[in-house]
Amino acid sequence: MGKYFNPGYCYAQNYAFRFPRNPVAASTTHTTSPMGGQIGLLLNGIPIYGLSNANSWTGSTNSPMGLGIWNMEVGKAEGFVLDTAFGAHPQQQGAYHSHTTPYRLYKNVATTTHSPIVGYAFDGYPVYGPYGYIVATNASSAVTRMKSGYALRNITTRAVLPSGVTATQTGPAVNTTYPLGTYAEDYAWSASNGGDLDQYNGRYCVTPEYPSGTYAYFVTIDAAGKAVFPYYIGFQYYGITDTKNITAAGQTSTDITFPVSGTTCKYPTTLPVQLSNFYGKNNGSNNTIYWTTANEVNIKQYVIEASTDGIDFKPLAVVDTKGNRTSEQQYYYTDKNIFTKTYYRILSVEKDGTTSSSNILVLTRKVENKLSVYPTITNNTIHITASNINTSASINIYNTMGIKVISKYVAINNGSTTSIDVSLLSNNFYFVVIEGENGYKLVERIVKQ
Repeated sequence: MGKYFNPGYCYAQNYAFRFPRNPVAASTTHTTSPMGGQIGLLLNGIPIYGLSNANSWTGSTNSPMGLGIWNMEVGKAEGFVLDTAFGAHPQQQGAYHSHTTPYRLYKNVATTTHSPIVGYAFDGYPVYGPYGYIVATNASSAVTRMKSGYALRNITTRAVLPSGVTATQTGPAVNTTYPLGTYAEDYAWSASNGGDLDQYNGRYCVTPEYPSGTYAYFVTIDAAGKAVFPYYIGFQYYGITDTKNITAAGQTSTDITFPVSGTTCKYPTTLPVQLSNFYGKNNGSNNTIYWTTANEVNIKQYVIEASTDGIDFKPLAVVDTKGNRTSEQQYYYTDKNIFTKTYYRILSVEKDGTTSSSNILVLTRKVENKLSVYPTITNNTIHITASNINTSASINIYNTMGIKVISKYVAINNGSTTSIDVSLLSNNFYFVVIEGENGYKLVERIVKQ
């Protein structure tokens, strides 16, 4: 679930996507890969997101209200809050998604072996980890790291896009506030950059899964294993895509039509109950679980079940419903008899006795060792207090573009308070990232006003 719950917490999602079984290369116009939102799917169901954090240049600043011409590059803007599991984090609505590289899907495969498939792009072509054959069409050749053909452009002004077309909006000049790499459009592909991959971040090659050959995208990393631009896919897809996938919420149709040899699957138009959210929070000595129903028809009650191992569940409590409702209803329950790790699920009991189970929620009891940052809204100073922690720690404060604006290295001791002057910072949101030598990590969002 990532290093940091930033900018949201992870909630269960309801996705439906479709992928062509027999992908076809685009012959003329190639579909633009969305800067924000889903562009593909990892094998474990985590969506792959685009090259930007959905903020772009407005003419005076970067914000979601920008024109979408100069788009903030996601690695620079959000890299410090992406986890080391899947290069991912949850957005504000709780949708966990990957921006950079899914380390855990290939880290146990030797670098002398061709990487496995980690996912699929919406044009149906596979996405592989970072290693492929030196000779693209020879499976007997050695294995090497696939290098991107993208590099930062040699520009001082932002008036021309990577395609060579004059932009309809001039971006900010390249300077210390907006250095090269701030925007995805600061990068361009060129064969002279010496990469192994084309402008779509892939190539035609043989792989263990496709011995006769296929087009394939590759995750891009540097020699140290760090994710590098464009991570998954370039500015465009190589193949023909199903554009119904390319929306903020994914597939919106109630029908998914498969190829001619298949059939058509119809989603039920009315389900007895739909849990739109199921999440929880540990409060130290107790857990509170929350669930929201989007549609509640013919439901008698909810049975909350708990387990210490995620296998053997016991009834914990019964919560009566609020009646037949088609509008959103919210429920919660506080469990005061918790363990180090407690598993929860909710059984929806219909009036005829039929039951259905939710997904499983896991809550871990917080350790007493903690740091806290306060106040989170300030105009001059923030304070960091420690409880049962003795460590040296780096304290870094980042602005919304991912630029480090304050950095300190201090000794943190039990009961101590460290104060940091933020009065010189401009009024905006900032992220305080604290990393202790004992492995303790904390991120907190503050508002300077």
